[in-house]
Formats: sequence, C-alpha cells, structure tokens
Amino acid sequence: MPGGKAVEVSHKTQLLNGKRYFVHIVEQGQTVYAISRAYGLKEVEAVTKKDIHFLQIGDTVWLPCKGQKLSDGTVAPPATESRTSVKEEPKPAATSTTEGQAVGEAAVVRPRVNPQSIVVSLMMPLNLSQMDKISTSKFDVEQRGKTNYKSLEFIQFYEGLLLGLERLEKMGYNVTLNVVDVEGTSDEAVEQAFRSHNVAQSDLLIAMLTRQPFDKAAALAKEAQLFIVNPVADRAEIVVNNPYVFKCQPSTEAMARTTARVIHRTLPNMPVYVVHSGAKAEQPALTALTAEMDRYSDMKYTLVDWAKSSQLTTLLKGSGQSVVVSLYQQDKAKNRIYSSQLLNKLSAFKSRTPYLVTFDDWSAVYGDVDFAQLQNLNYHTFYADWDMANPQHKAFVELFRERYKTEPTSTYAGMANDIILYFVCGIQQKGTDFFKSPAIVLPQGVLYPLSFSHTRADYGFENQQALLYRMTDFRFTPIP
Repeated sequence: MPGGKAVEVSHKTQLLNGKRYFVHIVEQGQTVYAISRAYGLKEVEAVTKKDIHFLQIGDTVWLPCKGQKLSDGTVAPPATESRTSVKEEPKPAATSTTEGQAVGEAAVVRPRVNPQSIVVSLMMPLNLSQMDKISTSKFDVEQRGKTNYKSLEFIQFYEGLLLGLERLEKMGYNVTLNVVDVEGTSDEAVEQAFRSHNVAQSDLLIAMLTRQPFDKAAALAKEAQLFIVNPVADRAEIVVNNPYVFKCQPSTEAMARTTARVIHRTLPNMPVYVVHSGAKAEQPALTALTAEMDRYSDMKYTLVDWAKSSQLTTLLKGSGQSVVVSLYQQDKAKNRIYSSQLLNKLSAFKSRTPYLVTFDDWSAVYGDVDFAQLQNLNYHTFYADWDMANPQHKAFVELFRERYKTEPTSTYAGMANDIILYFVCGIQQKGTDFFKSPAIVLPQGVLYPLSFSHTRADYGFENQQALLYRMTDFRFTPIP
C-alpha cells in the first residue's frame, strides 16, 4: 500500500501443536495477500486471530513453515513435530467482526431426494391470504413496502423463475417446484413455513426473503443439511459459518479483481486515487482492492481519506488523466451528500476530467443523480440493469413483456431465471458433486455471469463473477 512499509520476512518461529509457524507482526499498510506472498504462501494459508479484512498495526499473522522459498531468498525450515509446544493453535478468522471464532464444520452433501426429479423449494412472501385486500388497478404509493404489497414487489422473481423452468422443460429436465408462502418476518413464521411444507425434503432451497427471515431460513437449512440460495443480498456475513449458503451477488473480491484488471488493461499508466472515509463498512472492499492492485507492479495508486478531500484536489491538479475509485460508505444521507460533492469536484477538471469508478451503481442508487456528470466522467460501475444490446437480455425482456404484460426487473426476474437454470443444470450434470465444486459451463439462457467458490470449507459460496460497465452515450456498455 502507498505509505506503507514493504513486507520484510521475520525469521522468528513458533511451535503450535507440533507445527512450526513464522510469526509476523503487521506494519502500516501491509495486507494479508502481500504478507503471504513474502513468505512464499497463498493468502488462504495465513492464519490470523481476527478478520483478515480488519487487520491493524501490531496484529499477528502466523505463516506455516514448509521448506518454501521466502522473498529474501532464504528457505523456510520444514514443519517439525514436537509435543512441547503452545497448547492452542491459532484458528483462521471468520469474515465477521467476532474475534477468535472457532472453525466450523464443512457441509455434508446428502443424496438426491428423488432420482427422477430435481426437487426445488422456493420460499418467499406471496401473502396469498391477503390478496383480496390488494388493489391491482392502482398502486397506492403510501402503501408501498407494507406487508400486503410484498407479493407485488417480489412477484417478478416468481415469474422469472417460471420462465427459467419452461426452458429447463424444453431441455428435457424434470423439476419439481415446491412454492412456500412465508407470511410474516418472525422466526416463528419462517420455521412454520419451512416445516409445514416439508422444505427439508428438497435438493435445493431458494429463499427470496429479507434479512431476518433469510437468516432464520439459512439456520434451518443448515440443520437439515440443505443448500440454500440467496438471490439479492450483498451481505458477505450470510456465508459465515454456514457452508450451505450460496450468495448470488458478486463477492467483494470479485468486484475488486475486476476493477483492478479493467483499470490496468484499459486505462494503463494512469494514477489511481481510492477515496474512502475509514469507515468499518469500507474495509473489506478497501483490503480486497489494494490487494488486487498490488498484483500489478506498474499500477500506482494512492488512498485518499475524504475527511481530507482537499488532498484529492491537490493530487488531481498535479497529475494528468487519472482514475478515481470511490469506496466511501457511510449512512444513506451522508452517502448522497458525498456523491454529489465528489461529482462536482471531479467535474471541475474540464480539461482532464478523471475517470470515475464505483462499486455501487450511482445511477440506480440515487434517483436524482446528474447523468450528464456521470457521462462526462467516463463513469464505470457494476451496472445491474438490462443491456438491450445483449441478444439474450433482449429476448428475455421481450418474452417477459409478452407473457406478463409488464416491464421485468433484472434484480428479480433476471436473477430468478439465472438461479433456476444454473443450479438445476449443475445438479443434472454433476449430481450431488455439484455442491462440492459448483462450477459449470453456463447453460443457454443465463443472463448474468455466475461462478461459485468459497475460501473456507465451513463457509458458504459466493459468486466470483462481476462485470464492469462503462457509461457511453448515456448507455452502459459491458467491458469484457
């Protein structure tokens, strides 16, 4: 990291339960990735007692000794066996803020429920018992978001899933869909729906639920050894200590990897300024992005705290064409004020307007954002809407319009289509081995990139694919 200290290997070692480890004390700007590489190891081999995303100066990282070559040219001693060692081996950290969290169990993959049919349960708030109270002739704005309207807000997910099922049927797949209406958000309501509809007797559970209901459904799924899919949550913590969870939104690491790759390939040799506020919510993205940019020896970047925003102005004045990556993440009100101020600040550089990159799509998050400013800043983001230049997107949207007489949303309808296609095809092609290695050739009809993996056996899977778009002529164009 800029302003940080290069990683110098420590030759201090410690025996822990018969295994020898290097003991490294974290210094300013050092990341787990950089530390691991200095010791000739992969990032996942490093052992910490706290979340790797929140390392602080003075924290300890243990690196296994196994005869590998170190960055200073020396060779690590081999692992040695000894019974006179420290009693407790440090546990790898969870990706949550809880320190010293114990390693959990890996998922147990059950046999198929029915060899002749793939059984999928869908849990979502259809609120069927309240349908007579809902006016479909007019949508009362004041009622938006209340319980009796959740069926209208989520119904597109169900409709998109049905279109995916139709494609699967044409491909010759036999799928049994168990639709479960979850009435209420309490743990009791979720458990009642789960147990009364025999959800445990499924090959897969898709849970289109909000935060609290999903967390309960995930706990029940883990108890039943049932794999559960979350379509829309971007919370990384949903995969922590639950190896049965699939998180479909791209992981922070995937977005960081894509951002660094695109900048390096399409905007070479430009200085990169990463704007943040030091907030805890930003740390996973900040850690991941700096680690990815560290992979490119010719990529020069600087971290800029927004509290000292004048520093950004000075840096921009002193450089030519540059890239600004915004990771600022506070509450909604502060985010909106910040986004407006940053756009105004960057737009002032008319002769050499910077390129702006954000992880969140500001054109969708902020309804009153100035699109002219975004366009002038060569805006890059992880766009989450339809790309009508994509033949598959166009065909799906037209079919949905014809079938349901309304405009589909990519968040609900598109994601539902992709989930049912991806997971059913995966189970059909690989059997239960799919849940051990859920990487498949994407079937025809999948609209957005999906590829799942996890970094720990006791954690769930995250989507490792992310597609960055650039605003061109007020339209978003994907960058390969």
